[in-house]
Amino acid sequence: MLAGADKRDLNSHNHSQFETPTGLTPIIARFYLYSIFKNLRFSDPFLILYFLDLRLSYTEIGLLMGFQHLITVLLEFPSGILADSWGRRRATALCFVFYTLSFIGLGATDLRGVIPLFAWLSGCLTFFGLGEAMRTGSHKAIMLDYLDSTSQAELATQLIGRTRAASKYSSGAAAICGGILLTATRDYSWLFYLSAAAAICGFFLMLTYPRELEGDAFRARQSQADKGEPKVEGFRSMWRQSGFLAILVQSILFESQTKIALKYFTQPFLKVGLQLFGVAIVAPLGVSGIAASGALWVGLSEFVRDGLGGFGARLSATYEQWAGNRFFALNQIFTCGFVAVTCLAFCNWNLQWGLFPGLLLLFGLTILQNMRRPIFVSTLNTKMPKTRRASVLSLESFIRAVTVAALLPVIGIAADAFGLVAVWAICAVILSFGFIFRLDANSLATPTDEPHA
Repeated sequence: MLAGADKRDLNSHNHSQFETPTGLTPIIARFYLYSIFKNLRFSDPFLILYFLDLRLSYTEIGLLMGFQHLITVLLEFPSGILADSWGRRRATALCFVFYTLSFIGLGATDLRGVIPLFAWLSGCLTFFGLGEAMRTGSHKAIMLDYLDSTSQAELATQLIGRTRAASKYSSGAAAICGGILLTATRDYSWLFYLSAAAAICGFFLMLTYPRELEGDAFRARQSQADKGEPKVEGFRSMWRQSGFLAILVQSILFESQTKIALKYFTQPFLKVGLQLFGVAIVAPLGVSGIAASGALWVGLSEFVRDGLGGFGARLSATYEQWAGNRFFALNQIFTCGFVAVTCLAFCNWNLQWGLFPGLLLLFGLTILQNMRRPIFVSTLNTKMPKTRRASVLSLESFIRAVTVAALLPVIGIAADAFGLVAVWAICAVILSFGFIFRLDANSLATPTDEPHA
């Protein structure tokens, strides 16, 4: 059983529903620390720029990142089932081991000897893909399981929103620190080594999680008393629930396209835009001042964007309450995201005037993405069997990763042929299919829970 401090009623109107009079409960504090260590990736805001600095084309970068997602795809759903049966705590700890190996390898790229560059990078991204496969779904399932065990399932959006905010604030801090470090050293390797150090801390943190958070299926296997509904029948009943397919498809489309736009092509967008103003990301020796400050501007941009992402995550519970209906809230966010991506395509026609409006749109899209995710997870939580949470969340992430893996090489080829405008145009077209799967807001409404007009 969970410790007494973690079982107390968190529905009181104290400063925070996840605090005791002496501070955060031990388990909630660990959730925050996990979010921090997972996102202290100092190299993330500069990874694509690093590849471009290695003289890779957008097509080659698309193939590399598509390969990483393919590795994740192949193990995504099996890893969720493994986490449910072997233990979510163990699976999440293992993901940090793979992250560490990946970051150390990327940092040591110049020491690869006779190994071809593309093969070396593929190996490093293989470890990262393995880490992503072990992580996705597992920790969210741990948090949802904790809320159930303390009779607080209704606080899912709030807890996920707050921990996601901590993730974004940590990413922002890592981005600005990474920008300062890269500007000072002009060496990408230190960014990867610092990221590896944070991953090692995450591994040791997971070892401190109590065994009670391994998951219901793990505990049932340990006691040999699993009398719940069969796995196959549980999944069948889940797919028959009203709105489940629409929730899943809309999420996959939104998350995959915003990930492509925000994670993989924001950096090239900034690099091309800054070059038009004579600013280099990593300037040659002898160049100083504004002309050598590109890495700092990229870090600052990521810092602001991650800060806004944290704000969006914290705003999710408030927006959900205002909307009065989770389906209505998800529909509105999806529509706004489609408009933002479409406008970004127009900004890329001429970055001399479109750079700053494009940045504002990227900031807005970041808020929408992070505001939406906690609402989606808490909505999906009402539609899936409790013992299969990691499996279902991994299924959603699996299909999303398939989409990203398939599209990245294609979008890379299009970017090489037509420029970055093709990236946003393709993402907008794909997002438009999501309107076919608009969620029926009335299906969740109650007499006192009507969506706003």
